[in-house]
Amino acid sequence: MNIKFLRVIIAIGIVLGVFLMAGGQSAWAESASPASFTASGRIVSSAPLSEKGPGSVKPPPSKLTACVNDTYSVGGVVVLEITDLKPGYCVEALLWNPKFQLKRIPADAGKPQAQFLFLRVYYKKKLIHELPATDGKIVACYALPPEKTVKFFFYDFYWARFKTMTSAPAVWAALDTQVVADKKIVCAFTPFSGVYALVGK
Repeated sequence: MNIKFLRVIIAIGIVLGVFLMAGGQSAWAESASPASFTASGRIVSSAPLSEKGPGSVKPPPSKLTACVNDTYSVGGVVVLEITDLKPGYCVEALLWNPKFQLKRIPADAGKPQAQFLFLRVYYKKKLIHELPATDGKIVACYALPPEKTVKFFFYDFYWARFKTMTSAPAVWAALDTQVVADKKIVCAFTPFSGVYALVGK
C-alpha cells in the first residue's frame, strides 16, 4: 500500500476520533453587557458582565470596527456599548500592550489592571478627535478587579494630529468612572480617539 495514502487514512481516523469524542458535549461561553448611562452620567440599568449561556467557545476578536448601535466584546477584556450613533460614524477598537506610556500614569493611581483599550472614532471614514455627545455615546466597561480601587484614565495619543495641546501629555487624564459593585463592572464614557486604561491599586 502507498505510504502516503496510509498516512492520509490515519490522519482522517484521528480527526474522526477527536470529533466523536467531543460529540454531545456542550461548552459555555460568557457574554457581556455593560452599564447603561443617563445623560448625567449615572447608571440606570445594567446586565451582569458575565451571564452564562450555551454555545461553543469562540474568543472574541481583539480588534473590531463598529458602525451600528450594539454591545461589543473586545478580546473578552473590554465591553463597548455604542448607542444613539448617527449615520456616518464608525468606532474602531483594539487591545494594546499595557507598557505603553506607563511612566505617564500618575504614581499614586496604581498600575494597569488589564490591557489598554485603543479607540479610533471615524466620521465618513475620516479619523476625528471626538464623537460629539449629540451624535452618539460610547461606554467602555472592564470587569471589576477584586479588592482594588480603580479608575479609568485617558492618554491623548493624537494630540499632535488634532492640535489639542502644544506638547505631548505629561500625564494620563483621569476620567469620571462608574463602579457597579453588584454587577462587578467598572465603566466610563470613552468618546475620544486615543488610549484608555483601567488603573488601580
